[in-house]
Amino acid sequence: MAMTVEQSGSANTSGTHAASLLLVDDDPDIREEMRTYLSANGMIITEAADAASALEMFSGGKFDLVILDLLLGADNGFDVLREIRQTHSTPCIMVTGQSEATDKVVGLELGADDYVVKPVNLRELLARIRALLRRTANSGGSGARTNAGAADSDEAAAQWKFDPHRRRLCAPDGALVPLTTAECDLLIELVAHEGNPQTREELCRRVFNRQWQPYDRSLDSIVVKLRRKLEPNPDHPMVIKTIRGKGYLFTGFPSGD
Repeated sequence: MAMTVEQSGSANTSGTHAASLLLVDDDPDIREEMRTYLSANGMIITEAADAASALEMFSGGKFDLVILDLLLGADNGFDVLREIRQTHSTPCIMVTGQSEATDKVVGLELGADDYVVKPVNLRELLARIRALLRRTANSGGSGARTNAGAADSDEAAAQWKFDPHRRRLCAPDGALVPLTTAECDLLIELVAHEGNPQTREELCRRVFNRQWQPYDRSLDSIVVKLRRKLEPNPDHPMVIKTIRGKGYLFTGFPSGD
């Protein structure tokens, strides 16, 4: 299956140099394209062609992130993710050849942190990997589920906490922040592209599965609602910034101060 390839402007991985990735896909051509591109951008790639080998490699190694295809021949990527989530919280990006919203929801509910649709734009995939690795580093890393982090400092605890697969947002004081389906879908997309401006066209396509029209204000309305819940001062947004002529930029959750 063909991929959309765009050349990256630099091999700099923005702090994710030598990140170790497990790439699970039954198509050898796709694995080769991904491995070549991601390796050129400073990442260490281990490949698996089926569910059994993927789980064996995962149990025998330490990976910073998993790229997991939904369809693995006779196997199912959901089953692999379900098995991984029994013991590990390692970030996972699911890859699917289907654009059905159901696949996205099921993947997120099982514990996927993000997803991309084939044909994969490799530059976009790299950006999502980097953003996910940054979020993982900021939240204390990935790996086996453990109680070792129970003694984290009060400063680390007083942070916004967003769990995309459980679709939960908690304020620094621990209060659950209610999100509508559209608000959560938009926040997932913004967080996945932290630091990278997203056009209204891109966001409408990913959140609403429709083409953006100049008169369509539904996306802007949801942004306003999210700002009221996230911004220290919604009248002067710093978390979700408007980029004139471009769209929106998510700069990261505000500090708990």
